[in-house]
This record gives sequence, structure tokens and C-alpha cells, in this order.
Amino acid sequence: MEKLDFQEVQKHVNILNVVYHLCLEIIETKGYEHKVICPFCRL
Repeated sequence: MEKLDFQEVQKHVNILNVVYHLCLEIIETKGYEHKVICPFCRL
């Protein structure tokens, strides 16, 4: 993916909306950083 493509997606997608939509568990929050449990590691 080109860097400009990534930046365009980043403008329109809030990562926390993705986290909530996928029902991921947020385990730690520090300012703008969020840690979640990897959905592939929960198996």
C-alpha cells in the first residue's frame, strides 16, 4: 500500500470504531495509544 493511500484511509477511519465493531477487548489506554488483544491469538 502506498503511503498516500494509508494516509487517506487514516483520515476517514477511526481505529477505535474498528476495535468496537470487531468486539475486541481494550486492555490498556495511554493517551492516544490503545492496546487490544489480537483476535488471532485468542483462538
